[in-house]
Amino acid sequence: MADLKFGNTTPLAGNIKVGSDDVSRIYQGTTKVWPSSISGYYTAVFCSNPNALARPFSASKGLDANGNEVDLTEIFPNGTVVEVTTTGTIKTCVTITGFVENATPGSSKIYTPTMNDFSDCTDCLPNRSYRAVFCGTDQVVYVSGYYAFSNRQPIYIDAGEYQVDDVLLARSDAQSIGVCVQITAVGQNNDSTLFFDDDGGTYPVSLCNQCINE
Repeated sequence: MADLKFGNTTPLAGNIKVGSDDVSRIYQGTTKVWPSSISGYYTAVFCSNPNALARPFSASKGLDANGNEVDLTEIFPNGTVVEVTTTGTIKTCVTITGFVENATPGSSKIYTPTMNDFSDCTDCLPNRSYRAVFCGTDQVVYVSGYYAFSNRQPIYIDAGEYQVDDVLLARSDAQSIGVCVQITAVGQNNDSTLFFDDDGGTYPVSLCNQCINE
């Protein structure tokens, strides 16, 4: 299968748009070139009990926020915390411990990453956070340095993704109202209660002008 790249980077789902609508698939003739399919599965341990192995789960298929099956287009590193499900309703938080390429799990009940509300799993995460203040106030909050939202869709972020003085929306979960915050320090080790949302990369936005113009 071909692999669409811009430079050396394969775009993630949600990063290609026609107008304001997300592009879901791109074909070259009859060959799908994006998103590429991942062949393999993850091994994991239960977040609540790191000594207990969870069932392996698919690296190629997940569920979106509405419970619809979607292609997964990136390989998550070891240590990533995700929700998984066998039923679509009962979810369990697990920590990824490995990736087995070009293979399928032996278990018939494959966990599928739901990726739609990782805020339920915050107790599983080590403390890596940003210190920020609400725009127009001096109230300090700590925002996750592991996960964020992009236009309300969850994404994994690398350390150093954002910088001091960056202004972003932050929200407590996918459905909550976003508030504007400004980063005052990186590399913190505090419990976080919020997640950044880059709102699909549309910054600066009028909601945050109070921060931007200060």
